Amino acid sequence: MLEWTSTLIGFLIVFFIVGGVFVYFLMVSLNTEDSTRIDRLPKKDD
Repeated sequence: MLEWTSTLIGFLIVFFIVGGVFVYFLMVSLNTEDSTRIDRLPKKDD
């Protein structure tokens, strides 16, 4: 019983670490400030 309990606790710890890293990088890549900034079109010199 102790073996299954420690396996479950270890799995949950690893699961939450991997999930936290995934959410962190997802939040970094989806920067909310980008939605308010307007990129101007470059001027073309013809």
